This record gives sequence, C-alpha cells and structure tokens, in this order.
Amino acid sequence: MKHFIATFDIEAAPGDPSKKFLEAACARGWTNTVTVGERSEPLPSATLIGDFRDLDDAYHSFEAAIADATEAISPAKLNVERRYIVERASGGRLLARKTQWVRTNIARLNKLLRPKVRPANAQISE
Repeated sequence: MKHFIATFDIEAAPGDPSKKFLEAACARGWTNTVTVGERSEPLPSATLIGDFRDLDDAYHSFEAAIADATEAISPAKLNVERRYIVERASGGRLLARKTQWVRTNIARLNKLLRPKVRPANAQISE
C-alpha cells in the first residue's frame, strides 16, 4: 500500500457538507488524524491521509466520498472546488507527477510564509 495526502476546498452549502464529506471519506479509507508517538493528532482542516494501492485508487475513493456526501445532504449539492491528491514518501516528502505544480505552489507558500523585508532606508509613514 502507498500513502496519500489529499487537500480540498468545499463550498459552503446547507446540510453541513464538510462534516458529511468527512464522514463519507473516513468510510472510504481516508482519515483526518495522524498517529504521533502513542497518541492521535488531528490534521489541519481540509486535509486527509489514506493508504491505497495507487493514485487512481485514492482518487476513486475520494470521488466516491463526494458522491456519498452529496447523497447524504440531498437536495443540496456538495461542491468540492479544488482537490489535490499526492503520494507521500518517507521523510515527509511528496511524490507528485506534475513537478511544475509543485514548484509553483512551493513558491507561493514560501511567499506567504516569509515576511516581506523592508529596505533599511525605507521610511514608515502613517
């Protein structure tokens, strides 16, 4: 079995779609917790991990969870705006087939996490 991580955004809708999706995803082999030492820790919201045969299996499980959650909140519709599923490797690395996507998103994350450095001669105006 290979290890996968999925991130996603769910559009707000009546019927608590996030909770219903999480329940459906857990029933399909995903989890929103990780074991650290002897205790279970929650993952950040909109993040799941799971063990599947391959990427196609992980993708189909995720899609089936969307269908299950949509049925549970019917007549409302579950809309997953974005989703990314990648294989996890040892050492916390991610194996992604689309290296350009990874480079773009790493650059974007670095930009968000690193504060802008103000030049030493810049003046602060109020």
